[in-house]
Amino acid sequence: MTDEYPGKYGTLFLVHGALSDERMWRDHLDLLKDLGDVRAVTLPDFGPEESAEKSEFGMNSHAERLAKIVGDPRISGPVHLVAWSYGADVALNALVRHHGKIASVMVYEPGYPGCLTEEEMRDFGKDAGAMFGPVFTLAEDGELHAAVEALVDGSGNRLGYFASQPETARAQQLDNAHTLPRQLHQQETPDLDAGHLSKVEVPVTVAWGESSRPLFRIVSQAVARTVANGRAVPVHGATHMLPVEDPRRFADLVRDHLGGLKS
Repeated sequence: MTDEYPGKYGTLFLVHGALSDERMWRDHLDLLKDLGDVRAVTLPDFGPEESAEKSEFGMNSHAERLAKIVGDPRISGPVHLVAWSYGADVALNALVRHHGKIASVMVYEPGYPGCLTEEEMRDFGKDAGAMFGPVFTLAEDGELHAAVEALVDGSGNRLGYFASQPETARAQQLDNAHTLPRQLHQQETPDLDAGHLSKVEVPVTVAWGESSRPLFRIVSQAVARTVANGRAVPVHGATHMLPVEDPRRFADLVRDHLGGLKS
């Protein structure tokens, strides 16, 4: 790294997960501001329904948009992606399809099972069915508020997790309820199989919570071992919701990732 770039590391893009948007990163932007030019992204169709940009919805469409954002020629120096959940899948897909000037990626709990073994896929499918079955049923019945609550409870790995959150977190999740049907029924297939991921050469840190439900741990561990330059970081006591519930701890993971990059 050189001093010609803003801060120490260039430009960091923070990519949100499902039922979220750039607002989830407000605390993180302040906690990480000394590291460079830190920017939060809202993917198309996310955010409050009245202001959301309507576009094609899926991991390929979102990866293309993310690649266009980070590839802006006005951005000087290296670019690093930091992403969570659905955004982690989008970031990895953007890296595989259009690595461009992406210097590194840190993802927390991706969820797409493209590189799993048959045995892992059986375990993943069992837990995914338990988590998402009620969400699909509620969404198909038009009960989007209840579907959001079920999805967040599942992500937090306990009943009542949604209701236990601060009002600001619940409000953002409900603002994104309109995205849930499109997320559940998207048709695009990302390039997140073992063949594509194994060709990734830039440093990739994959972190997951040791208290997360099996589906997230299974995918995270598989991605970490599949990418050529992968680094696995289990986080003690954390669940899938770590970036939302503990911004400072998550920011420390980002610092650790960037600090481990070679100059």
